[in-house]
Amino acid sequence: MFCGFPPVITMTLETWRLLDLGPIDPLETQTIYDMIAQGITEGESENTLVICWPAKPLVSLGYFQEIDKDIDLEFCRKNDIFVTRRVIGGGGVYLDDGQMFYQLIGRIDSPTTPKGIDAYYRKFLQAPVQAYRNLGIDAEFKPVNDIQAGGKKVSGNGAGDVGDARILTGNLIFDFNFDMMVKVLRVPDEKFRDKIAKSLRERMSTILLETGGIPDRDEVKKDLVRLYEETLDIELKLGHLSDWEKSRMARMRGRYLSDEWLHWRRRGRLDARTVRISATTQIGTASYKAEGGLIRITVEEVEDRIHEIVISGDFFMLPSDAISGLEKALIGVKTTEEEILPRIEKAYKDLKIESPLITPEDFNTAIRMALGPK
Repeated sequence: MFCGFPPVITMTLETWRLLDLGPIDPLETQTIYDMIAQGITEGESENTLVICWPAKPLVSLGYFQEIDKDIDLEFCRKNDIFVTRRVIGGGGVYLDDGQMFYQLIGRIDSPTTPKGIDAYYRKFLQAPVQAYRNLGIDAEFKPVNDIQAGGKKVSGNGAGDVGDARILTGNLIFDFNFDMMVKVLRVPDEKFRDKIAKSLRERMSTILLETGGIPDRDEVKKDLVRLYEETLDIELKLGHLSDWEKSRMARMRGRYLSDEWLHWRRRGRLDARTVRISATTQIGTASYKAEGGLIRITVEEVEDRIHEIVISGDFFMLPSDAISGLEKALIGVKTTEEEILPRIEKAYKDLKIESPLITPEDFNTAIRMALGPK
């Protein structure tokens, strides 16, 4: 006769697909999560965790950045470093096989997914934080979206929405080529480049630097997968790309390689501080470092109203297409602080904008700087 307690049956919230891809084409490391998000929206893909790294080096430009101002394209061309733009915000970064990428793509309405971006980062970065701790590194989550150890960044992360899906991309940094990172950036002079190099080494670290060695990548990967199952309350089942997904990703190559995609934030605007075109027209640019990232503004003022405006930078913003909506909302507004700030605040409300550590006041300040003194 059975006298014990019945077995405890635990139920996970969801089953997700695991794509364990290893080293892949550098472009595909950036298109795959965009493609899966499109597939989820169109009913062709499922919630997925991708583990991969680039077989060759690349530079990944943030969605809102201006490539000509931030990346030394000539250096990248001469050194056979692939350059593309991603659909996630943040800054340009040099990537190679010294990192292992984790990319989570899931429905926005998934029970695993907190609605607010801050809560989302805190939940979805628990696994990599613990993976670092299991290596003996005292890692912790640092808002907005970093993982730090001893005050130094050991993992870079970003999130964005594409259609009905939310994407998180991040990395475990086994080793990092600090010298190459500095060389791919466009800087005003070599003295400034030296400052960046010094700052990088002071503020960033790696598994190698923290532990004195590089652990077995497969073991670290297995631990990270297990931790994601635990922290998200999901079951991960090994899968593969469908024929639809392979076809869509192949079609996306042309877009990601196109000048239109690489230069979409530039739009041919005049690069000047403040240039008076006529008695009623001026064009100005300014860069403002807010807590959540750099904001760069190029604005054309005609008869004391904003005629055209381009907003770029290395900040994060959800939804990703809200940047165009914010620009449109500012067209025609009088160039006074009393008019600009309320218009930005209204756009935030109407477009449901989230921009961690970037406020409407920050955009207002950057615009005022570009317009110059009144």
